[in-house]
Amino acid sequence: MEDITFFELEDEEKKLLLDTLGFEVNKKGVIVEKESKKPCLCPITDEMVHFKNASILPGSTTIINTSAFTLTEYFSKFLEKE
Repeated sequence: MEDITFFELEDEEKKLLLDTLGFEVNKKGVIVEKESKKPCLCPITDEMVHFKNASILPGSTTIINTSAFTLTEYFSKFLEKE
């Protein structure tokens, strides 16, 4: 099994990473696609992802609302693929 490492980014670092991935943060603090301005939806909860609560998962462009539930769901699916 592969080890997964998490890094905590400063806000400006996270914004730079989001920019590189084609996203930005709107005035309400929601992550949106730069071109379409469509809100980023968490693939686990199907809710808009707010910058203050966002995680960008390692090795992917998946952005989720960070909670014990979403992390558990994501890693359950991740481990099933192994």
